[in-house]
Amino acid sequence: MRSETRQFGYFAPTSVSDAVTTLTKYGGQARVISGGTDLLGQIKEGLTLLTPEYVVDITGLGLGGITSDSTGLTIGSTTHVADILNNPTVQSTYGALYGAVSGHPVQIANQATIAGDISQEVWCWYLRNNFDCWRNGGNVCYAPNGDNRYYHSIYGGNLCYAVHAGDITTALFALDATVTVQGPGGSSTESMDQFMPGVSIVDGRVKENSLRYNEIVTSIHIPAPASGAVSAFYKVSERQAIDFALANCAVSATVSGGTLSNTRVVLGGVANKPIRATAAESYLNGQQLSDAVISAAATKALSGATPLTTGTGNSFRVFLAQGAVSNALRGLT
Repeated sequence: MRSETRQFGYFAPTSVSDAVTTLTKYGGQARVISGGTDLLGQIKEGLTLLTPEYVVDITGLGLGGITSDSTGLTIGSTTHVADILNNPTVQSTYGALYGAVSGHPVQIANQATIAGDISQEVWCWYLRNNFDCWRNGGNVCYAPNGDNRYYHSIYGGNLCYAVHAGDITTALFALDATVTVQGPGGSSTESMDQFMPGVSIVDGRVKENSLRYNEIVTSIHIPAPASGAVSAFYKVSERQAIDFALANCAVSATVSGGTLSNTRVVLGGVANKPIRATAAESYLNGQQLSDAVISAAATKALSGATPLTTGTGNSFRVFLAQGAVSNALRGLT
């Protein structure tokens, strides 16, 4: 059976404000494109609610590039993942970010952008196969009673049980990053929790980030690490390349005399947004890492998990997530 990609209009604005104006004009029927690794897939899959009538290409707006100064690291929204991976400052100073970008296959890394990665659509197989779920114009989530092994939450759900798939986002939560967004009202800077509050309805769509149809991410800023601060990232996936995380973890802490403080433990790939494991953080502060401490922290990190038990069930991913926490913590030493 022959299948053709639906035609769509193309705009190449000359400024960010021009792009915002175009997005506003078409009222949700237009979507931003730069790397296109996710959006073009949605278009090819013909997803009912997500296929746009027009795309607005922001590649030529000068939003790429990485700068570093005393305040930290600023990454332009259209910066390719490969450029982050190859940046010496990222490699030497921002361990969690470097770990998060290291798992991308070369073809994707050379094309995908950081803003696209953190705002990508979920990869739930019900959505990607055009089921009429909440994200695709329906009023049901098929995951709780269906095949929920790999792409669905072990921390419950609100309308949608699909997990946010981005590795980079987990690292940005751990590194206390902020996101700068430009819309019709001008530019604003948001914390990662503000940018990604979890599943809600935005512009009539179910999604986990707060980005509106006529807003554009322009940059991401990561504060300069304090003296003695270190960070690390670990991902568990079914395959080493291409596949999305069954669980990932980013950790950051200040280490003085081997003792941890200001610890952040962030779990990704297990809920509709990266979540902080506050019980593990509290336990780790004031501790020195040992096998026993790491094991206890990993158990505490998943103490609030509520895996799905109907359908296929996904409780095995609790143990995988504990492993991700353990290995991320070992990366601090």
